[in-house]
Amino acid sequence: MSAGGQTTPMIAQFQAIKAEHADCLLFFRMGDFYELFFEDAQAAAPALDIALTRRGRHDGDDIPMCGVPVHSAEVYLERLIRKGFKVAICEQMEDPKEARRRGAKAVVARDVVRVVTPGTLTEDTLLDARANNYLAALAGTRQEIALAWLDVSTGEVRAMPVEPAALAAALARIDPGELLVPERMAGPGCGLGPWRDRLTPLPDPDFDSLAGERRLRAVYRVGELGGFGPLGRAEIGALGALLGYVERTQRGRLPHLGPPRRVIPGSHLAIDPATRQNLELIRSLGGERRGSLLDAVDRTVTGAGARLLSGRIAAPLADPAPIRQRLEAVSALVEDPGLRDEVRDRLKGAPDLERALSRLSLGRAGPRDLAAIRSGLERARELRVRLDDGPPALGGYAAGLAELEELIGTLGDALVESPPLLAQAGGFVRTGHAPELDRQQQLRDHGRKLIVALERRLQQTAGIPSLKVRHNNLLGYYIEVTQTHRAKVPDDFIQRQSMANATRYSTVELQDLERQIGEAGERALAIELGIFERLVARVLEEAAAIARTAGAHARLDVAAGLAALAVERRYARPEIDDGDGFEIEGGRHPVVEQALARDGKPFIPNDADLSPARRLWLMTGPNMAGKSTFLRQNAL
Repeated sequence: MSAGGQTTPMIAQFQAIKAEHADCLLFFRMGDFYELFFEDAQAAAPALDIALTRRGRHDGDDIPMCGVPVHSAEVYLERLIRKGFKVAICEQMEDPKEARRRGAKAVVARDVVRVVTPGTLTEDTLLDARANNYLAALAGTRQEIALAWLDVSTGEVRAMPVEPAALAAALARIDPGELLVPERMAGPGCGLGPWRDRLTPLPDPDFDSLAGERRLRAVYRVGELGGFGPLGRAEIGALGALLGYVERTQRGRLPHLGPPRRVIPGSHLAIDPATRQNLELIRSLGGERRGSLLDAVDRTVTGAGARLLSGRIAAPLADPAPIRQRLEAVSALVEDPGLRDEVRDRLKGAPDLERALSRLSLGRAGPRDLAAIRSGLERARELRVRLDDGPPALGGYAAGLAELEELIGTLGDALVESPPLLAQAGGFVRTGHAPELDRQQQLRDHGRKLIVALERRLQQTAGIPSLKVRHNNLLGYYIEVTQTHRAKVPDDFIQRQSMANATRYSTVELQDLERQIGEAGERALAIELGIFERLVARVLEEAAAIARTAGAHARLDVAAGLAALAVERRYARPEIDDGDGFEIEGGRHPVVEQALARDGKPFIPNDADLSPARRLWLMTGPNMAGKSTFLRQNAL
């Protein structure tokens, strides 16, 4: 790695790529390992608890180095991302044999194919299936500030204007894994102290609203943005920064994104961070899901449903009309136990359509993602048939389940029942789907049988029972005839090697069969990969309908889960109106009640009446009498 004190070509390549990704650790692909050098190695080795070694010298000093195997890279990526690092994945873009043809000192072409950051994860192994992972952006003009956020793994996109005093509550609601801010807003006095470890400062021009408008028009292929609602300039700037950042980290590719939906100010209950924390809505005071309200009421059976329920608890509606619509669906499923159980049974174990679709659109998917789409659409078909005759309150849910019979048939005909994880592994296309693939696989898997069959036929046609077709690394396949039968050798045999007791030959047919066997594996894989790309393209043609179906799955799961909870815990449906009265009879704390039930103890219900005439209460009582429980249960 050193040559007379000069920078070697490989180190020069590393340094050039690293300079373009100075804020990232560079996973530099070298064969079966991702290697890290210099400061990257010194930072990564202790974070990953792996050995820091040396490899060669540069400018008179040893080069620090560490590495991780490619096949288990996701395990190490997870640790680094959770510790706040960003990682640029630099792959070999050509076969090393191609590089050697350019000369002994030629360097394998490499390039960064993806930048992994806390807010842009898509792999199931790096994500919590039951929680969203939001990437957010904060932008501001002289008149307003706005927040936009998206989940790269699901395609959900939102934006809203924010009052400065309400920013902390809005960020606490979203809980982004990464927050993009203009450099001018990233200083010590920016008021974003609690989010300091999640900030990613970007150049101010990245948040320009005019540039953001152009980017939104290009991404969504629209002539103007009016269809997305009355977006302000700050909202457009924040959305533009989000899309630009995702495009850069994914090296020019974008996941399937739903249209940006504007959150109308006042449509959701604003909850300040202290209240959110003390009510333990999503996480307990200890930072765990266990012991939270979400943990107590979550009866969903899919990851998408769990994410939706979490989002609803984090941002409760403030408009009675949509609340009543949700409660109508829950009531319908409470009153029809058979339908409720059937919906939950069909959804149980259903694949995560949102995240599979995202990986497919980013070119990061495998055959199992296609199988997930197939399975998810099959379940949607079954649910639609069942809901078509169901209660009117569930009609909107049934309408969201797309009818994609042709796509289901295409994926069913093409894919085996349980495909492998990686397309490069092959073996995911069903026998009979592609005759040429079947032929190449037959050659690859049964080449020896074909050779034996040829050997028997040559023995018969030449009249030489002792004729053998054999193989070695020097000659490949050859025909061996002993000297005793040399006179019987047909004229079309081509002599290749003479020995004392035998002569070795070949034929045009044998050479052709050998070539076909040798190339069959590569050809079979190439055909399968071509089929994979065509299937992915076909799925993406229906991306909007699949995303709509995924949303319907999630809403059904939440409604059925809450119905099951209501039956299980004897919960009553509240009456919601526009007034400011608050009256509860026989109220119970959902978390405390379930904790007591585990010990076989009952929760004693109590009432609360905060009607206008009884607005002010004074609570007294000794320690441990239940005052805080009463306060919290009514707040919940």
